[in-house]
Amino acid sequence: MRRATLLLAALLAGCAATQPEYGDTPPKRRLSEIQPANEPGLFANVVDVYDPWEGYNRWMYDVNARVDRYVLTPVADTYTRFVPQFIRSGFRNFYLNYFEVSNLLNAMLQGRPVLAARVTGRLLINTTLGLGGVLDPAKELGLPRQREDFGQTLARWGVQPGPFLVLPLMGPSTLRDGTGLGVDSLSLTAIDFLGAMDWARDNLWVWVLWGVDYRSNIDFRYYESGSPFEYLLVRRLYLDLRELETAR
Repeated sequence: MRRATLLLAALLAGCAATQPEYGDTPPKRRLSEIQPANEPGLFANVVDVYDPWEGYNRWMYDVNARVDRYVLTPVADTYTRFVPQFIRSGFRNFYLNYFEVSNLLNAMLQGRPVLAARVTGRLLINTTLGLGGVLDPAKELGLPRQREDFGQTLARWGVQPGPFLVLPLMGPSTLRDGTGLGVDSLSLTAIDFLGAMDWARDNLWVWVLWGVDYRSNIDFRYYESGSPFEYLLVRRLYLDLRELETAR
């Protein structure tokens, strides 16, 4: 894992002769152009990925990059510039606190009672002392947030990732994780004991604001790496991250 990470970092840092402007598409190159002849398997970890839908995935990756460049990033930057930090933090804490319900459900489905107890503690503390979740006193009390999703639950049950999949707007995923994302959304709707999801469905601006806030907290920018192999690198890094998350 460490060797793969170092190789990815080297590719990101040194593959392009010049750094492209944000949003430009770097020239495409083959790994064989930089792979030493005496080490044919040097970058095997990068390309050894089950990606039968690569044509679609690369197309969707580019679509996401364009939407992100011309719509999401400008809106997120404007949001960050004009909305005070304490308001942004309060809103983010609020919806993350609501999503603790999904974390709790997945912790229980994974058979992890200690984690379930910690999530329950966070939910109760932040909902009460945290003024409905606007504040995060649970973190100060030694209960940091730990995201658990149904993709991780499926992995714990022995389900393999399946094909790599780039989702519209959401980005890198797998068939397992994409399915898990859908189940998590349905579960929040099914156990919506406060009626928040029903209210949100009637107020589209809430989802728009959530998406803008979510994007504003992600530093990644498409094609800023300067690497002509960005798709391969992002794919490998996502899978490595999920491997670490599902191994906890």
